[in-house]
Amino acid sequence: MALLYESVMLQDRDTWLNRKWFILLKLILLIVNIAIIVLDNPYIILLFTIVYVVFYASIRALKLVYSALLMYIPPISAVTLLTYLAGNLSTHHLNLYIYGFSLILSILLIFSTSKREDLLRLLSKIRLDMAYSLTLNIFEELRQMVDSKIARGWEPGFNPFKYYVIIIDAIKLTIIRLQEVEEALRARGIE
Repeated sequence: MALLYESVMLQDRDTWLNRKWFILLKLILLIVNIAIIVLDNPYIILLFTIVYVVFYASIRALKLVYSALLMYIPPISAVTLLTYLAGNLSTHHLNLYIYGFSLILSILLIFSTSKREDLLRLLSKIRLDMAYSLTLNIFEELRQMVDSKIARGWEPGFNPFKYYVIIIDAIKLTIIRLQEVEEALRARGIE
C-alpha cells in the first residue's frame, strides 16, 4: 500500500516528467522495455533499470524505487531459491528477474509521473478510465479507513495477525464498491 500511496502522491507533484507530452515518451519506453527481453542481453536490461532509477532520482522519488524493491525482493528471492535448489538457476533466469524489476519501474513511471487527467484521457480510449477511477476511489477510502483505525488505537506493527482486521475490512469495502458500480451500470442499461 505504501508503493501505491507514494505513486499517487507523486502524481500531484510538479516535475519535469509530469508534462502532458511526456506520456508518449514514457509509453514508448515501456514498449521498448517490453521488447528488450527478446535480446536476452543483461547489459541492456541493466541499462534500462539504471535509466529508470536516474529518472526517479531526477524527480527526487527514490523512495518509490526503494518501495518497489522491497515489494519485489521477497517473492523473487523465494523463486530464485527454489530454482537454485532445483538446479536450474542460470543467467537467463537472473536476466528475467532484473527484467521484471525494470518492467515494474517502467509501469510505475507512467502511473506515478502522469497527471490523473492525462491518464484518464489515455485510458478512456481503451475503456479503462472507469476502472482507474474506481481503483483510486477505493484506495482513498482504504487509506481513510486505516487512518481511522489508527486514530481508534490500532497500531501497525510486525505482527501479521494485527492486519487481519484491516484485510477483512478492505475486502468488504471493495466488494461493496464493486456492487455499487454494478448496480449503477445496470441502472444505465449496461449489462
